[in-house]
Amino acid sequence: MEQILFAEKIIQAPVADIWPILSDTAELNRRMGLSPMTFTTINGVRHGKQKVLGMTAHWTEAPWEWNTNCWLENERVFSSGFFQKIGGYFTLTALDEKSCKVGIEFRFITRSGFLRPLLTWGIKKVIGDLLTEIGHSTAEKKNFSMAVQLKKNLAEWIRDAAGIERARISPKLVARETGNGWENILKDALTGDLKTRLALRFDAVCPHCRGAKQSASCLTELPEQIFCDTCEITFPSGTQESIEISLKDTELSPDEASADFCSADITHKPTIYFQRFLGKWKESLHLPEGLYLLKKRGETRPLTIVSDANAPHKEMKITDVWSSFSDELIRVHPDLTIVSDTPDSRGFIMLEAIDKFRGSLIASEVMLHPELSKLIPNGVLKSEFPMEVGHRALMFTDVVGSTELYFKIGDAAAFRLVRESFLFVGEIARRHQGVLVKTIGDATMYTFPTMALALKCAIEIQKSNQQNSLKLRASLHYGPCLSVGTKTGVDFFGDAVNICAKFQSEAEAGQIVFDDSLSEYLDPEYEKNSTQNEKLAFVLKGQSGREFILRRLSF
Repeated sequence: MEQILFAEKIIQAPVADIWPILSDTAELNRRMGLSPMTFTTINGVRHGKQKVLGMTAHWTEAPWEWNTNCWLENERVFSSGFFQKIGGYFTLTALDEKSCKVGIEFRFITRSGFLRPLLTWGIKKVIGDLLTEIGHSTAEKKNFSMAVQLKKNLAEWIRDAAGIERARISPKLVARETGNGWENILKDALTGDLKTRLALRFDAVCPHCRGAKQSASCLTELPEQIFCDTCEITFPSGTQESIEISLKDTELSPDEASADFCSADITHKPTIYFQRFLGKWKESLHLPEGLYLLKKRGETRPLTIVSDANAPHKEMKITDVWSSFSDELIRVHPDLTIVSDTPDSRGFIMLEAIDKFRGSLIASEVMLHPELSKLIPNGVLKSEFPMEVGHRALMFTDVVGSTELYFKIGDAAAFRLVRESFLFVGEIARRHQGVLVKTIGDATMYTFPTMALALKCAIEIQKSNQQNSLKLRASLHYGPCLSVGTKTGVDFFGDAVNICAKFQSEAEAGQIVFDDSLSEYLDPEYEKNSTQNEKLAFVLKGQSGREFILRRLSF
């Protein structure tokens, strides 16, 4: 017979302050002193194990369901232990702007009628302890700014962190908690006293559920295709956001490293706004205005949702949304009702806010960082498959008349001048966050995070080089790029790279060329310093015959 126990508590804090605490179920369980759990996934089913009162309980559970700032729930079905089934249901109800009501309900079936009174008492105590702990954690959160002042670096964070937190450390989350920059956190991990303690890990993350499916100490250990048994999709590990970087505390014992206190992991997926199994239901959401991705188990193509107060659509039916829309944006009202009317209870949907802080450090952010990439051995960053690194600004520079120079003054003397030119270009590029990709003969290739930085760098190079005997030409472009690890580092490939190289044929000594559509990134003050500013037509050779209007600046 199923029993239901429920309790609620009014807490003087807004819903937005309570949700991060309520959804961090693993931390709540740990702080209440519950025994750690271990989890494995077999054929897409999550299996859990935990010792309770000397007896080991085994169970299976489906992914948690939640509606951010409203509710979360889960159910476990036991094959051994004191219970046959336990379902937990947590709700948040706003009373006003400064207070809310927290409700906790457990539905359970015990395996033995003899122990039912004792187990019922235990469940009541757990509910009471949870409500108390949520209240305590809320009070502590009010002093968060003071805690940040006390924790100023990674070493102090590690000293105070629980084992579960040190098993997979996100540099960006630690940076937020310590009031530091993620670059400083990672630098501390890769140098000094922590270098031998913390291990760098590459985590292959499912683009749907954001769960880490495989982890490796170097990129070559990750396969090109990975299957997510939760979402039932195969995804390429070379996409821009599929590989994240984390840190692991090697001083943890195997038991500590594998221990967990809940499988929900909601707090580590802050971008997943809503997740629920399909079936027959209606759910009211309030989506802050912005962009979202709607995902469904087994469906590799997400749909892009725009929450807009001026949009007329206030209802969306899941059963036909994938067949009704292709690649265009779906505009919905922030007060949206999602309707599921299908017997497919195995499938589930996720709604992800794509402009929200994820807390994850993408591998390409480190690979293309001017300082941090040098702290990681080349073999670690080498991949056997192309990796997306997102949109990057590219700059090619080349020494003008180098063939004649080598002939006139000899190889050794010419090489010294070219090397000095490389050092000159590299110094200016570093000041503009440029990263050297490679040198090709007398040419260099750099990448920058933005086109504005690339343009400033190229202009400063030409202005500063006017008195030097070796003259340079430069071409720039912006677009999506692929990287491939090599024995010496990381090389770039892709259409944007090829086009940037082709543009260089239109530049002479002291000139810069780039697609005129990118002129919006050109600082007017820099543009004024050019001696000549012109536009010219350019056609790529080959079957495509693509046409460009180039901007050419002379200095």
